[in-house]
Amino acid sequence: MAALKVPGKPDQNIELAAQAGDPAAMRVLAHYLQTAPGPNAGRDQAERWLLAAAEAGDPEAMHELSWLYQQRSMRKRGADKQADDAAWISWSRRAAEAGWVDAMRTMAFVTADTDEEESWLRRAADGGARRETLRLADVLARKGAAAEAEQWYHTAIAHDVASARQHLASFLIAQDRSAEAEPYVRAEAEAGSWAAARLLAGALERLGRADEAAEWRARAETLKGWESGAGVLAGPGWVEVIVTAVVTTALVPFIQALVAKTADDAYGHTRQFIQRLVRRNRATNNHSNEEDTPSSPPVDADAGLAVVRDPDAGISLFLWSNASDEALRALAALDLDELTLRRPDQGQVHLVWHPQPGTWHIRGH
Repeated sequence: MAALKVPGKPDQNIELAAQAGDPAAMRVLAHYLQTAPGPNAGRDQAERWLLAAAEAGDPEAMHELSWLYQQRSMRKRGADKQADDAAWISWSRRAAEAGWVDAMRTMAFVTADTDEEESWLRRAADGGARRETLRLADVLARKGAAAEAEQWYHTAIAHDVASARQHLASFLIAQDRSAEAEPYVRAEAEAGSWAAARLLAGALERLGRADEAAEWRARAETLKGWESGAGVLAGPGWVEVIVTAVVTTALVPFIQALVAKTADDAYGHTRQFIQRLVRRNRATNNHSNEEDTPSSPPVDADAGLAVVRDPDAGISLFLWSNASDEALRALAALDLDELTLRRPDQGQVHLVWHPQPGTWHIRGH
C-alpha cells in the first residue's frame, strides 16, 4: 500500500528508500530538506543526504553539490575559500564525467582557453547543450578547423542560438566569402542589430558596394547608440540602473524599441537585446566585486531577467531574456493605455507573463 503524501513533504517511501541507500531518493530527500521551512539544521541534514547521493554515484546530486560548494566559496576568503573552490570544481568534473550535461557546460567554462575546453564543449554539444554548439564552432575556427567549425555554426543556427548567424557571417567574411555572409546578417541588421549592421557593412565593402556599405555603417553607429552602456536609448529619460538587471525608463518607448526588433518575426533579436542588458549589469557588478566574487559558471546561459520600471506610470515590466515568441508577440500587441485602465489600484503595478493561458497580467503591489 502506498504511503500517504503530506503536502510539501516527499512520499514516505522516499525516506525509506533513502535510508536504504537509493541515490535518487537521497537526492529528493535533500531537495525537501533544503527548501523546508524551519531552522538551519535541516540544511545541514540536506547537505549530508546530497553528499551521500553524490558519493553513491548520482550525477545530478554531484552537480548540485558542486554548486553548493561554489556558492559557499563566494562567501569565504583564504584557505577556506580555496578548499571550497577545489571541492566544487572536483564535483563538477565528476558529474560531467558521469554524463550530466549541465556539469559538462560548467567544465567547458572552467577550462576555457585550455586543452580541455574543446573536449568538454564537444561532449556538452553532443549532449544537447545548445549554446555550446556556438562556442565549439568559435573554438574550432580559432584553431583553423574551418570545415568542422562551419558545420557547428550551422548547427547553432538550427538550434536558434543567439548571435549564431553573426558569428557565422564573421567567420565567412574572414575567409573572404562575403557574398555568402551577407544573407546571414541582413535580416538581423534590418531588424535593428547594430552588430549585424556593422558586419553587413564590412561584407558589402568587400564586395565593392561602397555606398551601401557606408549607409549600413552609419546605421550601425545609430543602432549602437541605442544599446550603449549609457542607457537603452540615447536621450532624456533612458537611464540604466545598475542593480543586477533593473532599467528605469519610460515603458512605452522601451516596448516600441522592442517591437522594432521583432520585425519579420525576428524574436531572437529581442532576446539578444534583453541578454545584453542583463550581461552589462552583471559584468558591471562582477567588476565592482571582483575581489569578493568569482565568475560563476552559467547554469542557463540563455536566461536572465530584466526589470523595466516606469516611475511615472507606476508600472514595472518583468521580462526574461529567454521569453517565448508567444510572450514577445503578445507584448508587441499590448495596449498599455487600455491595460492601465484595468489596473487593480493606483499604486505600483507589476506586468508579468503567464504561460498559461498565454497572456500578460497585471498585479497591484
